[in-house]
Amino acid sequence: MGVQYEVTADGPLPDGWSWRLSTADLPHDAPFSVFAGVRREFCVAIGNGVILTIDGVPHRCGPQSITAFDGGSSVQASIIDGPTKDINLMVRNGSSPLHLSIHNPGDGFVGAKALVALGDGAMLTVNGQSVELSELDAVLNIGQSAIVITEGSVVSVR
Repeated sequence: MGVQYEVTADGPLPDGWSWRLSTADLPHDAPFSVFAGVRREFCVAIGNGVILTIDGVPHRCGPQSITAFDGGSSVQASIIDGPTKDINLMVRNGSSPLHLSIHNPGDGFVGAKALVALGDGAMLTVNGQSVELSELDAVLNIGQSAIVITEGSVVSVR
């Protein structure tokens, strides 16, 4: 019911991956697909938020929040005051753990599998080199690079 865009995965789709990262446009209320055996993390990148009803329990997901849940759960998304653009991380059970983290101006860290710009975009340095990202732009294959957020916010997979 929404539109999903693959950002990156560590193996081929549909089934050769242990983790994958995507963005999604959520223009209206919709059920989520079921992915048994997968841990999911959901981040509202752009928009006013979403209520995720996970196995009958509502969870308010505000802008730039992260909500983790079992991919085998029954999930219904209800948008809050307009469409959203979201980021989804899926990690197969038994794989090395990866998580989404939000980073804001002044934050510095080392290494990530991927970064995605939130809101209106972001400015950052990667090993001292300036990088400008528009909304939902991604930086991949960062390895153990030193990263500093100078403007805007990003979500990392680490």
